[in-house]
Amino acid sequence: MYQLKNYMLSMQSHWMINQNTYQAVQDSLPTITRYMAQRGTDKMERTPIQKMVKNPFPDVYTVPIFRRSWCKMMCQEIEHMKKEFGFQTNTEEDLLRQIPEIVLREKCADLYKNMWFVVRTVINPIIMALWQRSCGDPATIQIANYNLAETGMGHWHHDDSADISVVVPLNTGSYTGGGTEFHNHGKLKPLPNGHGLIFPSFTHSHRGLPVSKGDRYLLVFWLCDKDRVVELIQNVP
Repeated sequence: MYQLKNYMLSMQSHWMINQNTYQAVQDSLPTITRYMAQRGTDKMERTPIQKMVKNPFPDVYTVPIFRRSWCKMMCQEIEHMKKEFGFQTNTEEDLLRQIPEIVLREKCADLYKNMWFVVRTVINPIIMALWQRSCGDPATIQIANYNLAETGMGHWHHDDSADISVVVPLNTGSYTGGGTEFHNHGKLKPLPNGHGLIFPSFTHSHRGLPVSKGDRYLLVFWLCDKDRVVELIQNVP
């Protein structure tokens, strides 16, 4: 198992979270808690986090999640990872949709645990505010690499293993091209470093746009509710 070179990446705290987003999440928790206590007998009031997110397409949202300094640390750590084991494709996926990736649970347990902490305390409250559903359990968390040598135009797909997808660019500006296209909606240019692209995995067919120069690193969360996680585990051979 890979040992992180930068110990700060394993610290379970909120130092790496965008300050405005963190405050909006904290201010939204009372409203979310009241809604959950009512068990859906009334609609959720508008929360501070809803005022902060942007909505470029129907049910597609963007919001700053991580600080840029943390993204820079992550990119430096990725270079160490590449020297030790590198990116690998998942051979169980359709060949046309395979992307070089590093699955954190398999390769770096400390970073995986820290990102799970972020999911539970920051990302899941955002999902609760947007859709009034809890998706605080990761199906997988991975680092993906789009580059010209190994990845051309992405192919249309749904993230079948998840309910909600969260894609966070780590190095926007150090490559040429990239972005995401949503079927029947349009194209989004690469978001600033640390900004999350959040959308329902099962309804939004999408594809990555080609990178013509450099490596595009993305931190990808595939998130499920608890029942889905149990189902996925039970179906593992």
